[in-house]
Amino acid sequence: MKGSERMTLLLGVLAGIIFISYAFYFYKIIIGKPEEFEYELLKSLAAWMVSNGKKSKSQLWLLLFLSVVIELVYFLLVFTNISQPVLIIMTSFFAGVEAVHLLTVGRALNKFFAGKAMLKDIFNWKLERISALFFFTHSLLVMISLIFF
Repeated sequence: MKGSERMTLLLGVLAGIIFISYAFYFYKIIIGKPEEFEYELLKSLAAWMVSNGKKSKSQLWLLLFLSVVIELVYFLLVFTNISQPVLIIMTSFFAGVEAVHLLTVGRALNKFFAGKAMLKDIFNWKLERISALFFFTHSLLVMISLIFF
């Protein structure tokens, strides 16, 4: 298997994982009931932070860092493996939205750990929903593009 084939395979695997990961949240958003999922997510995060104590701070920062790395890899793979101009333009726009999203989460985490915000303030749910809709749709389009083009 050549290097370009491996990169295409990796993009397909990443797109598939993203698609599956966001499917349930996408469904909840589409039917107009994302709050149920978001409440459970927030409750689980709070319970996890209580059980992990002070370690949760470094682990959340690590999670944010890994999110940045994974998204960078994903977008770079899209730019190097996809040749459809419309999908490239969508990807450029989406990468910008995700940069704003991750910066917003980072700023909110910083405020939370400084004691200037509540746990519920870490997430801007409107932005989370936009990101989820974009990721689900984009990963689906990438998989379709890889399979058919």
